[in-house]
Amino acid sequence: MYFELKDATADILARSRRYNELCDLPLDLISSEREAYDIQAIAQDALGFERKGYALVGTSEASRRTLGLARPIYSEIPASALFAGTKEFRLPPGTIGVQCELVFTMLRSYSDIGEPINLDSAAEAVLDCRPAVGILGRRTRRVFTGDHAAIADFGLHVATLCGDHTGALTSADLAGIDITTFLFKQTVFSGTSASVMGNPLNAVVWLAGQLSANGRQLQADDIVATGSCTTILQVWPGQHLAADFGPLGQIECIFA
Repeated sequence: MYFELKDATADILARSRRYNELCDLPLDLISSEREAYDIQAIAQDALGFERKGYALVGTSEASRRTLGLARPIYSEIPASALFAGTKEFRLPPGTIGVQCELVFTMLRSYSDIGEPINLDSAAEAVLDCRPAVGILGRRTRRVFTGDHAAIADFGLHVATLCGDHTGALTSADLAGIDITTFLFKQTVFSGTSASVMGNPLNAVVWLAGQLSANGRQLQADDIVATGSCTTILQVWPGQHLAADFGPLGQIECIFA
């Protein structure tokens, strides 16, 4: 994609997200990961909302398979797309499905200069952990597979619905959480937090490494949504979703 088309592409994506519209952008023409993240950043700026943290997608093999991704991707979360205590959410056009995930809140900046980026340092840098539901979707009418199109399209992120704060858990505890999802009170899927990179804290480690490579870092109070602990669930208006995260509690939502 020619450089001069980045701004126009990003503006159309931002408008589509703001107004819940679908567009006809040929995102399959994006030629590199760097170009895709550049478009995403320009589109986030065009949206104009304060950023609240980061959403990861494709952190488990099952989710990458469903979404056609080769590796994990990330995007910033606009303030308009982060919800706490929401019991009803209207699904926009282009919705792919939902991912049951964990959301970490950062206690401090991470990683600091010279600080090793690993599981131990990430655990020390995190304030707390919450259950969450991430809404995934596209802004294009055509379905494009592959990392580049997904990255440019806001990392497929639509919204993050957060449950209650529960405090900190040890790294070992976080890796052993069983998650059960229910639609209309019937068990749909079960999963485990370990499906996210072996330990959901590794999502923070991975993201910190990606940001550090670009001269950036996580900030205090940023949230990090880890990506799906279960398979991606397809949902429809009128359905009621509940997810039980064991020691982290439950989260539920009705989709409109």
